[in-house]
This record gives sequence, structure tokens and C-alpha cells, in this order.
Amino acid sequence: MTTDDTAVQRPAGARRIERREFVRNVPVRDRDWEVLLDADETEAVETDGGEMALVRLDGQLQLRFSFTDRELMKVAFNPMWAALQPLLASFGVVDYVRFDLIGFPVREWIDPMLDEAGFEPFGEWLECEHRDLGDAAPPELPAGVRLRRATAAEADIERIVAIEAEAYGGVGDGARATRARLNAAGWAGVLEAGGAIVGYAINETPQGTAGLVQSLGVAEEARGNGYGRLLLEAAAYQLAATGARRAIVRARPDVQRSAETAIAAGFRPGRSAVEFRRTLDEAAIEERLRNRQVQGMKVRFGEWR
Repeated sequence: MTTDDTAVQRPAGARRIERREFVRNVPVRDRDWEVLLDADETEAVETDGGEMALVRLDGQLQLRFSFTDRELMKVAFNPMWAALQPLLASFGVVDYVRFDLIGFPVREWIDPMLDEAGFEPFGEWLECEHRDLGDAAPPELPAGVRLRRATAAEADIERIVAIEAEAYGGVGDGARATRARLNAAGWAGVLEAGGAIVGYAINETPQGTAGLVQSLGVAEEARGNGYGRLLLEAAAYQLAATGARRAIVRARPDVQRSAETAIAAGFRPGRSAVEFRRTLDEAAIEERLRNRQVQGMKVRFGEWR
């Protein structure tokens, strides 16, 4: 552990900072934070009073932090991120780093800090929760519609990847994340109509009493038939059948009728968050910053340059 504001890589088994109220981008209990830090694939750095980690979760590479107070975070965040960057290579080929910001009602001071580190606002999400799966029942399928478990066949995988990309549009997670979720899924189902796959749902294996519906989508040509609600009800029932008492799904305002579909399936809105992403294409980040500087000069001095 350091005694200054210099980030260092955590030695195995090192003593961690004394616990009290922490500033975390994703609120978690202390013991869950320790489990996250101890995961095999986690890469972490620490300073006196703060910790920052890169972790693989939900098919994505995510950044998490924990600081004793905001003043320390303002000073230490960017040096710690700089110390983590060389460790990115241990995760292989990834498209971006995700950063969720939950419970920060005042962001005037944190947005510029994240921008300096290359993170840009990506979109918002609303967590919806089905609080009692005790009454969950398998949905009734209309005539000509079949729900089955997805297989490892490339035809199934490619169709799911295509539907997700179309359904989520500009706020999708990318094919790499979709394939990683399918590979690790506790359950993945596909909906067929007329013999063709028109929708899918992917569930994470339940953690304790809660289960997560990681992703769900309906092909554009099949929308308007209630298939989204049907798939979400099926996913919730599958979580209940594997021991979960609660189900969680994240709706995005940018995805049409996502929140309405969740509510119709028995879910209720909960906490919300802003998601940031950072591309790992350093040249693209440098180009964005250069363009911003040029635009700033034009605003200040006009076009006479």
C-alpha cells in the first residue's frame, strides 16, 4: 500500500484499506467489492484511500473504483487510470471499456475528469426489477410461434448477434460482448415464427436470490406482436425455475418501448445510471481531442485563422 497518491498494482494478498463509507461508481457491499477485486481476471491498482479495477462482467470490460472521499478521487482518478492502462493488454482484444455511474446527482466535477481520461457519455439505462417470481408462469405462445433453447450452432449465434445489433442500434454492446454472453449464459432462448428466429433472450446464471436478463431483442419485422413481453416473461420464468426470487433487466430510453415492455411483464422501475465508454483506439481519442481544440478556436476567434 502506498502512503502517497501514486497508484501501484495490488500485490497478491495485500492488506486493503480500512472500510467505511466509500465513493463508488457502482454501489456494492464491502464484501462484494472484495470478491470483485479477488476475481482471477481482475486487474487492480490502489493508492492510500482508493482502489480502481478492470473487471470482466456481463461480456464487457468494466472499470470500477472505490475511494474514501470525493476530494481524494478528484486527485487520484486520472493517475490511477494511467497506471491501469498498461494492464489492458492482459484482457486480450476488446473494443471498449465501460464505466457505469450510479447515484451521482451532481456530475459537473466528474464529467470533465472522465473526459480527460477518454470516457464519453454513451447512454442511460433504467434498472427494472420483478420483485416476486413466486407467481411466475411460462407464457402462452400464440399459434405458429415456438420458443426453444438457443444452441451453439453458428446459425443461432449469428441470428442473435444480428437481432441485438438491430434492436439496440447505437446503444448496442457489440458482437464480441454478445458472443461472450452466449458462451457464459445460464440460459438463452430464441423465439421462432414461421420457422425463422425473430427474437431472443439471454439470462445470466442467478447470483444468490437475484437473476439478470442480460439482453433481449425482437427483429424489426416481427415487432408489434407482443413478442418482447413474451420473451421477457419466459426469461423471468426460467430464472424462477433455477432458484431466483427476483429478476432484473435494464431498459434503455434509446431503445423503443423497452421500459414499457418491462413494466407490462411485471417489472418495476428502480435505479438509473449513466453509462460511459472509452474506445481502446488511442488514435481515435487523439483525433477527437484535436477536433475539439479546433472547434474551440473557431468559437473563440472565428474563421479568420
